[in-house]
Order: sequence, then structure tokens, then C-alpha cells
Amino acid sequence: MSKSFPASAKSLVVLGMFDLSRLDSARPIRIHHFYTALQALTPATLLSGNRTPRRWAIARYLLAGGLRRTRAIYVEASTSTATEMDILFLALARHSGIPILVYIPDAYQLFPGLFPRRGWKVKLLDWGWQRTIAAYYRTADMLLFPSMGVAACFDHSSQFSVQARRSKAGIDVLPPAGQRDREWRPPSREPPRIVFAGGTNFRYGSDLLLQAMEKVAAKHVSAHLHLITNNADYIASHPARHAPWLTVTSLTVDQVAAMMPTVSLAVIPLRVNPYNNMAIPLKLFDFMSHGCPLVVTACHDMAALVNELRAGLVVEDAAEALANGMIRLIENPDLAARFGENGYRAIQTAHSWSHRAQRLMKMIEKIENSKHEPRAASKS
Repeated sequence: MSKSFPASAKSLVVLGMFDLSRLDSARPIRIHHFYTALQALTPATLLSGNRTPRRWAIARYLLAGGLRRTRAIYVEASTSTATEMDILFLALARHSGIPILVYIPDAYQLFPGLFPRRGWKVKLLDWGWQRTIAAYYRTADMLLFPSMGVAACFDHSSQFSVQARRSKAGIDVLPPAGQRDREWRPPSREPPRIVFAGGTNFRYGSDLLLQAMEKVAAKHVSAHLHLITNNADYIASHPARHAPWLTVTSLTVDQVAAMMPTVSLAVIPLRVNPYNNMAIPLKLFDFMSHGCPLVVTACHDMAALVNELRAGLVVEDAAEALANGMIRLIENPDLAARFGENGYRAIQTAHSWSHRAQRLMKMIEKIENSKHEPRAASKS
């Protein structure tokens, strides 16, 4: 909930390059929670939407003299190209000396072996994306990434190495986070209810999860998997689609939150590869915020965090290993509860959206101070 600020206080503009009308995927959920947390700390203005609605929102803001009332701009960048209005907005803000911080969420275009770049449309979009990233390097005071692994992709890429060397923008990480206002309760024990939320395809390990669940259900006949996804096409053709232990559904973030008290454990079955090794999924923090113990594959950055927080089990990206991890937590409820509580406490103490908002505000203050230092020196 936002609080009252002096009428003269300038606003932090959050430019979200996604449609927030339905909170059922990671990027809109991130923007919604982060903006809500920022509102508790500072006057904040949200400009968001898909390309056309966002163009109009920016135009209205500029025509109303919004830049004069702007303290800083935080951008949740698209995974594709920005619009010409986005770039104009940032260029005008840069010219006005307004701090600009751009969060770049992804770098899949830099992994053609995993994400083939075929066809003229894809190549045209990649061309536009490369120039969008170059514009961010030129206009931003700070470039933010979900992990240092993602940041390193841009720094070491031949496509952006020149911009990275010439840019004066700082580099930092701003990972996803969880909700701090949820009540702690031990994971549900019986019947064992397992949850996965996200995309369903080979890269996400959907086939591994379904194979593993067959083994779990063979040993614990009451076990059930709730697979929450907006893309059920991959599952529709799988032999297990109509298994009695499987429910496939699409839920909003509020509907997922209502279901979580009945969940025993959560699984993130990403296949280990160079791209997934640097992934820090939003669902990881959301599960922890509900006190839900985890079984995750050994993708480097995700596994390191789960091990550091002692929030779950890290296993190989194989059906047998996933099944053994799930069975271990089902048969050891005290261990599951301990993992769940560790993750929950981590959200309360260091990994909530409030913590991320406070971190962003400190970055803005640092940029503001650095912009004022030369002026102060000249006066002395």
C-alpha cells in the first residue's frame, strides 16, 4: 500500500514493458510486486502495457510535463525490442539529467544453439533487440540483471563488447523476490501435493518431471502433481496427460497463493545447460515465501541459492533423481518442514520485494550523489 508523500516530492517512474492486466506469468508479476513495494518508499508512477498502450501512456506523461516531476526512471525491459517512444523517453530523461536504471531480464538471443535464430522475422526482431540494448548502454546510469551470469553474457558477447567498454553505466544485479506478508505454516503432509508453475517444454524439464511423477505415484498412490502453466500444448501430447495423479491448469498469482497452503513441496526441473545455469526463476522465491520446500535441478545459480539458504534439495536433471528427491521429502516431513521454514525466513530477512525496493532506492541515491559531485567541486 502506498503512503502519503509531500506534494512537492518528485516521482520514480516505473516503465514496465509488459501488459499487467492478468498476473499469470513471471514478468507482469515481478513488475506488479516491485512497483507495489516501491510505492511504500517513494512517490511512484507506473507506465506499462504492450507496445501501443505503452506508447500512449508515455506520450500522455510527456505532454503533461511529467519529466519535470520525475526523480528517476526504472525500466523493466522487454525481452524483445523497445518502441521508438520508449527510446525517446529515455533520451529526453538522459538529456534532463534524470537517473535511469534499466533491468534487462534475459539474454536468450545470445544462445543460438539452444534458441535457433531462423527466419527473416526472428532475424529482424534480433536486429531491433540489439539496437535496443545498445540504446540502453548509451542512456542508462545503471544496468541491472537477474544474475551476474546474465550480466556476463552481455559483457563477453561480441555483439555488445564495444558498447560495454564505452558505456559509463554501472552494472549490478536485482534478482526476483518473494512476498513478505504471508503467514508461515508447515507444508501439507497428506495427501502429498506437488506443484510446478511455469513454461512446459524440453528446456523446462517438463518431460523429466512427468516421468519422475510416475515413479512417485507408483510408491505413494495418493500423491498428486498440480502443473500450473499458460502453455499446455507440450503436455497435451504426453502419455501422462490424463493420468489420475496430474492436474494441468492456468492460474493467476492470487489463485496460486490460495492453493499453496495445501501443497507439500514444489519442483523446478530445469535442464542443466549454459542458459539455465544462470537462471534465477521468480517461482523459486514465490515458493519460498509460502514456506514450501523445494526440489530443484543442479542449474548453477539456482542450486547455489537453494543450498546457501538450505531451502530444499538439489538433484541431477534426471527423472530418477527428481523422483528420489520428491519421495525423500514426502517420507521425511520434518526435513521438508525445516527446508520450508528456512526459505520462508530468507524471504522475511533478505529476499522480499521490500528488500529489492530498498536496494533500488539506494542505487538511485548513489547516482544522484554522483551527478551532484562535479557541480559541488566546481563551486569550491
